[in-house]
Amino acid sequence: MMILGFLFLLLAVWYWMRNRDLKGGKISALLLAVVGVTIIGFTHADNVEKQRAAESSSIASSKKAKSESISESKSESRDQAMDDATYTALAKNLTSQMASDSTLNGFKIAYKDGQFEVTVPTEVAAMTDNEQKEVYGSVISLLESHNANAPVSFYDQNGNAVARMTLSGGVKLYK
Repeated sequence: MMILGFLFLLLAVWYWMRNRDLKGGKISALLLAVVGVTIIGFTHADNVEKQRAAESSSIASSKKAKSESISESKSESRDQAMDDATYTALAKNLTSQMASDSTLNGFKIAYKDGQFEVTVPTEVAAMTDNEQKEVYGSVISLLESHNANAPVSFYDQNGNAVARMTLSGGVKLYK
């Protein structure tokens, strides 16, 4: 509609230029200009009204999202506390299970600060990189088989980081 208004204005200017000497031509050009400005004014007012409605809708949805976010964060903190307790119990349970397994004997799992910290026996550090990755991968698979969705870091007996779980579920060794 805005374009139509500008076309009326252009037509008015053109009509004015062609009929400068005729009084009826000037009046016609003036009427075309008034129609063009009116169309532009109404179109602009409609656009402003739509913009204000969009802004008020955006503000309302922002307030709603903020209140939902607050309630979700409260819910998440309760869920996180429950997950912490669940994961801590799982870590203790898996540590005792691994003590009876000849392959994973010596591994200790703890859940701290939102991640599993696995202390590895000294014999694992003497293995080749591929063997270490395979052993660490089996620990990650064991945790994932119990629906434990938390990062996993591996430490030697002295507390030095030796490996971590990657985002893709693989193993990254520190050397």
